[in-house]
Amino acid sequence: MSISLQELVGRFDNLLNPASFLDACPNGLQIEGKKEIGKMAFAVSASLNVIETAISKGADSLFVHHGLFWNKDPYPIVGYKYKRIKALIDNNVSLFAYHLPLDAHVSVGNNWKAAIDLGFQSLEPFGEYDKKKIGVKGEFPEIDREVFKIKLEKYYGCPVNALFGGEKKISSAALISGNAWRKIEEAAAEGVGCFITGCGDEPVTHLSHELGINFFALGHHASEKIGPIAVRDYVSGLGIETFFIDEDNPY
Repeated sequence: MSISLQELVGRFDNLLNPASFLDACPNGLQIEGKKEIGKMAFAVSASLNVIETAISKGADSLFVHHGLFWNKDPYPIVGYKYKRIKALIDNNVSLFAYHLPLDAHVSVGNNWKAAIDLGFQSLEPFGEYDKKKIGVKGEFPEIDREVFKIKLEKYYGCPVNALFGGEKKISSAALISGNAWRKIEEAAAEGVGCFITGCGDEPVTHLSHELGINFFALGHHASEKIGPIAVRDYVSGLGIETFFIDEDNPY
């Protein structure tokens, strides 16, 4: 079975509503390829390795969270960007990329999907970017923070860096994937027991203890596999053959 590229563009835009976001990149179809899609690859980022893997496995299209074009990038298409784009065009492979829309979505997004899978209850939007909340916060039965860390490691399939600046027992969390460590202050102000994100940085060590909140860093890549995998499952439901490319990326 296959689906037209035009229909797929419409389905993704209807699902993820990119027009409602002010983002640092163009969301949607970034490279146009074959008019009919019968096999589709999914990944976190459009690296050359991901693109070449998708091509080698016969994908007609690639869907990622981190695409090829960002607002502050230089205009010349040279070096690694040229190699990525050339590989896609030479093999007639389309590229879709959805950034903030894939973070914020309440059923297939990096944040809400993870919160639901982890058993959070009483979910509410959290973490404002350009007047749009892209993260989520919720509650759960009280658990030891060390046990919660292990739970995160099992779910995301990666080591988790933890800062235990808050209470030993926690029953609530705020979650934003990616490089959102600066939102720790907002999480502390909301009164949750811990803040979960992809990346940490030097200041967060002090902030965790001074704000009295536990902090968990999953790695940027690991924290943003959830959305692409969820969209893969959505596309599989349309009868299209799909696969996920999981790069070995600890950051």
